[in-house]
Amino acid sequence: MTATPPSLPTAPAAPATVEEAEAAWRAAQTLPDPEPALRSLLHPDCVIVHSAVGHLHSADEWLRYAGRLGRTSQVDTFEVTVRRFGSTAVVSCLQEMRVAFVPELTPFVIQAAVTRVWVESPSDGWQLSHLQMARRMPPG
Repeated sequence: MTATPPSLPTAPAAPATVEEAEAAWRAAQTLPDPEPALRSLLHPDCVIVHSAVGHLHSADEWLRYAGRLGRTSQVDTFEVTVRRFGSTAVVSCLQEMRVAFVPELTPFVIQAAVTRVWVESPSDGWQLSHLQMARRMPPG
């Protein structure tokens, strides 16, 4: 009997469509270690504008920042619009994330109006080149 060697983790396939890229982006955020999957979707020159104080981060800076926040357990998007311009696509949506800033407490809900700009490359599929997240205050 021959033992089958354990399979090595493979890099995620390059997203062939903007919709696949969006789904991969949401799914990656909820992984126990999201950094490798998120990095594979980020264009090297990506700019991310986020947080209530308006951080302006490169891909590496944002990944370090996001890694310190706590585990994201859920990401939902609403009112999604996709506009394609050749090899560029602009996705706008309302987004709701549940983030466990303190692991033993109920996750905190963050709502944001979000714009993601994706660019298509023949070798890397769709990659995120710009992300703008503007937090929304809960109604009431």
